[in-house]
Amino acid sequence: MPRYFFHFSDGKRQFSDASGVELTGMRAARMHATKHVRELKEAMCHPAIQDLSDWTLSVTDAQGRIVCDLSFNQKTARSQA
Repeated sequence: MPRYFFHFSDGKRQFSDASGVELTGMRAARMHATKHVRELKEAMCHPAIQDLSDWTLSVTDAQGRIVCDLSFNQKTARSQA
């Protein structure tokens, strides 16, 4: 099974995923990423954190290639070709 890595950024810093998750493929990776963005947005609903426009999640494969980007302001993921 392929391993995918989920890296978050607030526009200034990157929070890297060193362990990754084995998933069945790209569709499962996008679903996993969407779930994590939703969970983080809920956790970050504190009034002091109002602007999430610079927050993103990038999904990479085991070779480090970006396979999907997700903005915290978007409702859908952008897949890389």
